[in-house]
Amino acid sequence: MTRSDLFPSVLQASHLPAMQAHLLRLSDTDRVQRFAQPASDEVILAYLRRLNFQRDAHYGVWENAGLLPQLVGLTHLAVDPKLGLAEIGVSVDAGYRRQGLAGQMLERAILHARNLGIVEVVMYFLPYNTELVELARRLGMRLSVGHGDGIARLQPGEANLDSLSREWLADWQDSTQRSLHNWAGEVRNASSSLSQLLHKGTDQRD
Repeated sequence: MTRSDLFPSVLQASHLPAMQAHLLRLSDTDRVQRFAQPASDEVILAYLRRLNFQRDAHYGVWENAGLLPQLVGLTHLAVDPKLGLAEIGVSVDAGYRRQGLAGQMLERAILHARNLGIVEVVMYFLPYNTELVELARRLGMRLSVGHGDGIARLQPGEANLDSLSREWLADWQDSTQRSLHNWAGEVRNASSSLSQLLHKGTDQRD
């Protein structure tokens, strides 16, 4: 099941606190699956400090149901422009899995890699992570397993007018949805402030 109100959006350095909160919420097992090794809080914080937002691409999925948006999915496309390679890492909060979020983020990252001229995209996985294995197969990635871990590979193809247009449209939808959510947040804040003022006025009259 896929929720239409949850979609990938581009993340910037200003979103690091939300990225940190998401990764630190992952269980020990989830951290092993995301980083292909045990990852303590210190390891995660060191990873976040090394992120390069000018070279790499980062995508996230936001849950906007509450008063404050919460990042519930994160994908990192680490780019090596000299070799024409890119590595993908993906994670989703436990309560938001099996809703198509990882697939949407990976598709968005692969599209971006294609338009960058990346020759091959790789994703490391643990063989028992059956959900990620199935997802990689659906995306057409070639899988190989050895020495306790696996690697999925995909050649995204050359950029063309269609791929460039699809990424432009995704960026436009992202910007539009972000503006709508910001506006909705401002309306909620204004409504809350007005309610507090009215309540305060009622108390004073009493």
